[in-house]
Amino acid sequence: MAETGMQAEPDSWFAERTGAYLLRQERAVLAEALPTIFGYFLVQVGLWGPAGGLLHASPIRTQFVLDPGAHTGLQIRSSVEDLPLASDSVDAVLLPHSLERAREPHRLLRETERILAGEGHLIVLGFHPLGIWALRQRSGATTPWAGHYVSASRLREWLAVLGFETMMLRHYLFRPPFTRSLLVRSAFLDRWRWRLSAGAYMLVVRKRVFAMTPLRLKRVKPKRAFADVANPTTR
Repeated sequence: MAETGMQAEPDSWFAERTGAYLLRQERAVLAEALPTIFGYFLVQVGLWGPAGGLLHASPIRTQFVLDPGAHTGLQIRSSVEDLPLASDSVDAVLLPHSLERAREPHRLLRETERILAGEGHLIVLGFHPLGIWALRQRSGATTPWAGHYVSASRLREWLAVLGFETMMLRHYLFRPPFTRSLLVRSAFLDRWRWRLSAGAYMLVVRKRVFAMTPLRLKRVKPKRAFADVANPTTR
């Protein structure tokens, strides 16, 4: 399976009807989460659509897009499994379907945990393994969004082991990715927001900081040199 950066032409499919619908839905769901996350540095690991196109709702001014491919608009070209960033240096990380396209998703998560500062946020976009978008690939169709899908519940377990706590879980992508006419006729599904028809999810977690409380030593009152000697009496 290829690393993040699988698209030879990152803008081509997203300019079509199905890809454009996907990007609109993801920008909308990110607009719920990104404005609530603050800091100095935001990093998107893995190109997904036009570079920087998913980050417009973030109030964080310094933003970077990192990907191993040679795409236009990238600020950093690097492997996603060895992030060229200092530990505890980033306030927020966005993984837009990056885990599904990474050779070692667990390693990518560990690298993400390493570079995130305490109380930093991680936002993950992923396809439901049993959703209609993932099932289309499993049926044998060639899809631009192909990958190894991870369920939201399994991902939450992985992140809990790394010390993250869940802040938000949103389901989206309710229309099926078949013909253009079906995509238009099924627009009512976006209003219903029926969980069973959701094709993707957004998970937002926060890196917890475990404060260490030092043990206080009990002060022992020193004994006097002759404390155990009987005091002399005078008669």
